[in-house]
Amino acid sequence: MNFSKIDILYLNKTPYENGKISGEHFKTIVNKETINGIKILLKNEDSKLKCNKLLKKIQMQFPKYYEEIRGKADGLELDILLYFSILCPELFDLGFEHCTTIMIKKENGNFILSHNEDDDYIEGNFCLSKVKIDNENWFVTNDMYNMPFGNGFSWNSYGIFKTINYCHDEQYNLDYIPRYFSQRHISEASSIDDLIMRCKEMKIASGYHVNAIDINNNIVVSIEVYKESISVKYIDDFYAHTNHYIHEDIDNILIDEGSNSIFRLNKVSELLKESKRDLRTIKNILKYRSPKNLFSESIFQNMSDPYITIANISIDTENKDKVVLDICFNNEKLILDYYLNSNDSL
Repeated sequence: MNFSKIDILYLNKTPYENGKISGEHFKTIVNKETINGIKILLKNEDSKLKCNKLLKKIQMQFPKYYEEIRGKADGLELDILLYFSILCPELFDLGFEHCTTIMIKKENGNFILSHNEDDDYIEGNFCLSKVKIDNENWFVTNDMYNMPFGNGFSWNSYGIFKTINYCHDEQYNLDYIPRYFSQRHISEASSIDDLIMRCKEMKIASGYHVNAIDINNNIVVSIEVYKESISVKYIDDFYAHTNHYIHEDIDNILIDEGSNSIFRLNKVSELLKESKRDLRTIKNILKYRSPKNLFSESIFQNMSDPYITIANISIDTENKDKVVLDICFNNEKLILDYYLNSNDSL
């Protein structure tokens, strides 16, 4: 199979070396405007103190993730505290609008999960990295210079496929670890039960939403992670999630000004009711654009919007050895062979 259209990193060394390889890959595309902006913010002694405190907490509690950060900072040729600051969206209020997910049960009992990965577009800031967990296991993740491994989407040799949606939150708890590291932590989950446990293990500064499939056992869950608590829903029909909390036991639908999160959720739910339950139809729903080409009335995001749909990733448990990845910003398509418990998944 030809993977020449997208870079793939095979990270099977130490955590530090894996981080450094990834950092070196992205070194030439670092956004200097962002870096300079963070440097200015770090001149504030209170912000610098909080950032140092969080970095030391990661080092003490999750040394593997700290080593990945240290390696990536060295590969990018950035000071570690400066680089770590980029990975703390709560510290400088860097939350943003992105990502739509559909999970649906087919008539034959199998499940489809399809996810739009939306983000600020930086040319070259996207590849796939296959990261070693231990001598037998691995996870594959979309990789970017400004996030730890495991953010956005990932799947692993245990058969757990997961995607992430940011959730708007009015208040952060800066005594807790940035949410990006909880998303890193759950990428190594060996089962749905382990995934739920890992969501609970780390108190986080702000929340997010997890969509996950155990493709061996055909189990699908929606998990909202909210600081000190989580809410779990097992899906048995269809479910859609965008960028605000919708589980009843959290009941927090705060959104930022200018968000189209509620529109996307309502439009997906409307279109799902009359749709065929197949992958082509679900992906077409996620390509919905306003007839007027308005961001506020669209699901798919393009270059004229605040963010763009960088990729769509989908899986159908009826054909569980295939992950379908569409790279949206340059109209590429990859069909990724995903062989469970194999070192040859990519």
